Amino acid sequence: MIAVRRRRVVVNLVDGRALLGERRLSWPWQVVLSSARLAERDGQPVPIDGRVVIPRRRVDWIQVVG
Repeated sequence: MIAVRRRRVVVNLVDGRALLGERRLSWPWQVVLSSARLAERDGQPVPIDGRVVIPRRRVDWIQVVG
């Protein structure tokens, strides 16, 4: 049996921004987040409505935080 759980992740993009959210079922060519917040280099995180679809070529690295 496969258990699918949502994980809190930090996704750092190649342009220096970071997204914090719950990782959903993703494919090898994209990462899907829900309940996401966008963090700029010098500001407070801004909530994002809906789902965020990030192409893998834009992702620098992903860290699981919970």
